[in-house]
Amino acid sequence: MRTGEITKYAVTALTILAFLYLAAIGTIQDRILGVVLLALVVWSLYPKRHLESSLLIIALIGLFEASLNVQEFINGLFSTYGGSGLWIILSGFVLAKGMEVSGLGKRIALMIATSMGCKPGNVILAVAVASMAIAPLSPSTTAKAFMILPICVGLAEAFGVEKGKSRFGAAIMLMAMAANNISSTAFLTATVPNPISAEYLATSAGVSLDWGGWFRMAFPITVLLLAASYLILTHMFKPEIGASKETYDRVCGMRDGLGPLTRREKIVALTFGVALILWITERYNPLNAGLMSLALSLLLFPPQVGVMEAGRFSGSVPWGSIVLFAATMLVARAVGRYQALDPVANGLFEVLRLGTLQPTLFIGAAVLFAMFLHLVFTSTTVYATVMVPIIISLTKIHGTEAALTALPVAFLAPVAVILPVNTIPK
Repeated sequence: MRTGEITKYAVTALTILAFLYLAAIGTIQDRILGVVLLALVVWSLYPKRHLESSLLIIALIGLFEASLNVQEFINGLFSTYGGSGLWIILSGFVLAKGMEVSGLGKRIALMIATSMGCKPGNVILAVAVASMAIAPLSPSTTAKAFMILPICVGLAEAFGVEKGKSRFGAAIMLMAMAANNISSTAFLTATVPNPISAEYLATSAGVSLDWGGWFRMAFPITVLLLAASYLILTHMFKPEIGASKETYDRVCGMRDGLGPLTRREKIVALTFGVALILWITERYNPLNAGLMSLALSLLLFPPQVGVMEAGRFSGSVPWGSIVLFAATMLVARAVGRYQALDPVANGLFEVLRLGTLQPTLFIGAAVLFAMFLHLVFTSTTVYATVMVPIIISLTKIHGTEAALTALPVAFLAPVAVILPVNTIPK
């Protein structure tokens, strides 16, 4: 057995012992803390077992809350899964698959690339713009990576660059990676950590953000980060080639090869457009926007519509990711209700002597500390589940308005661009 495996199993065993100890203490706060600790380890160390581990976490929280008060557990369960967040994410998975099978996502990216011209610098910028355009279509950065990366490869090949030896090719691929994560900040539906953070902001920081509210606050940050990424990449990897008519013709050929807009693409575009309107107007809509958009996305399956086949779709559904999201939403609600991570925040506050910092310095240090902790996590979903409530608790202990640190950390949770291991698309 290799050293890495021995370490993994040793950490798992110690975590189980710690969980059993906390569960035996008897207070609901300690029990939920034990569940969070267990979830952090199993979700981080066993990424291929998200389905089984998430079902375990859901069962444990249900057991502990029901043992405290059955009625409170039932109310908490319905408030978690009766909200729109889970259903918006589920409809996002369906619509993303519809974008993929219909070819609409590829068409959008190629149209953006050709409309911006085929100068090397413009192509790199087009990758960023295309990533932004498809960001709200799917709550999975992995799915969006599979959608955009083949297009990036085609764009690089259109310029005739040598694989592995081109600064231009490197810039395209790095921009695809960075833009995928950064663009996910702008939209509530663009990645799973966003609705998890929104849940914490509502329950613990007193900030309620629907789809439109999230967009208004996060979009400017996204644009600034994308612009900075573009400037840095084009400086560090200055393209060694220039534009030509032949290159432009090849890229246009990729676009024209898709043919005219198909019936399936039109149906998916219309469905997504209506769903987007539902998300944006959620605050003004008395009905559940998530359930409505999910019902709308299911209309892509009937044979008369002809967009997707239920059998093929079910085999490609990331059930582990969906159940993981459901589990993290339940964890987020339990952590917020019982302040389960407050003991951790208190310990960090004392050890790091954060009480000596002025409010401005504290806010900067807290956000910087949270960003560098991306190095520790291999999942932005797990990162948001753990870090956002800890930051909120630390800020409350300091006596500063919680939203001043919680909002930046929540918006930057998807921006895991430091190391390749920090998120799957890289």
